[in-house]
Amino acid sequence: MIAGCSSAPEVTVTDENSLKPVAWSQVANVLQQDAELASWATALEASVGYYEKLQPDAQVRFGPQIYTAAEMVAACKDLAEAAKSMEPIPFRDHLKKNYWLFQSVGSNQQGDVMVTAYYEPLLRGSLIQSKTYAYPIYRRPPNLVEAELSAWSPDYGDKRIVGRIEKGLLRPYFDRKSIDQDLVLKGKKLEIVWVNDPIDLFLLHIQGSGRIMLPSGSTMRVGYAASNGHPYQSIGSLLIKENQISSENMNLPALRQWLRDNPKQRDRVLFSNPSYVFFRKIEEGPFGNIAVPLTGERSMATDANIFPKGAPGMIYVTMPEFAEDGTVTNWRAQLRFTVNQDTGGAILGPGRVDYFMGFGEQALRTAGLMKQTGSSLYFIAPSRAEEPTGFFHWLGKLFH
Repeated sequence: MIAGCSSAPEVTVTDENSLKPVAWSQVANVLQQDAELASWATALEASVGYYEKLQPDAQVRFGPQIYTAAEMVAACKDLAEAAKSMEPIPFRDHLKKNYWLFQSVGSNQQGDVMVTAYYEPLLRGSLIQSKTYAYPIYRRPPNLVEAELSAWSPDYGDKRIVGRIEKGLLRPYFDRKSIDQDLVLKGKKLEIVWVNDPIDLFLLHIQGSGRIMLPSGSTMRVGYAASNGHPYQSIGSLLIKENQISSENMNLPALRQWLRDNPKQRDRVLFSNPSYVFFRKIEEGPFGNIAVPLTGERSMATDANIFPKGAPGMIYVTMPEFAEDGTVTNWRAQLRFTVNQDTGGAILGPGRVDYFMGFGEQALRTAGLMKQTGSSLYFIAPSRAEEPTGFFHWLGKLFH
């Protein structure tokens, strides 16, 4: 039986089989590592707002188990209060008594997950275009339309397409090269602000939100409004394929440096990712895909098609530790309580998590280095009178 479990067959992962029930004993030795939970409570309270906007009986699926939005409101409120008021040992006991634990099947059906990280960047910009501030951040164009394909047939599920109407036909929207090189949106009064660096602007598209420092010293915030619907293509993967940067050395600092060192190839590489993001001015945030503010080192992004939006969870991941000068002194495995409040074009499947680090230099340094394979992803759901269903739970009990 053990040999049979060691090489799982190819499985199509859906929201019904993306999570497996596991015993709390699986994380018992590390459950108290993350003891300062006030910021987790803040993130949970944001998810309460999300669930309260849904119909009370709206379904929230944790793999084989289905909960209602009303149940998730109660759970997030309870966990937030417990996180704020309980000491570590009573809090651990509260979890075991009142909640079930679900683990992502991961990229290999054995729980392996890769954790990357993102942050809220700071760019330099101006409300007036000039030679210094030459690169526009665009708002959502009025001719960009979205189509929910389920309106045509339920066979399409929740798939949607993005495009533009031209001569009565729906056509793909303009790609990155058309927008940034051919300037197809120029003169349409869509510019929110201009920034001074095309590399930083590209990375803003990847992060999805950021702050812009204006010449007056004031700061404005921009957040995700829409995308052009083209698939995300990793420029890091392209440079690895072209042997420009090794896979072992690929991270955000290395990528930025390569782009600055190779200005003649910069546009070719940036345009290899046709996906393009449009923004809007925001007063607070940044916001994730459930329209609540993200919390640094608590919010995470996963595949919204297979994991429960807004749900409490945990990741077990190796994190860098820094000296005062910013150099890495150590990598330490740790458990972090998280909340699933975002998604991303590159965050697909059960083996991917993007961890939001917040704003500032420390967040940038950490996010730039994170690409941690062999991590684990968990979700926390209210317990019920009956045992959670599924073969994996039985197998977990057998070995615990």
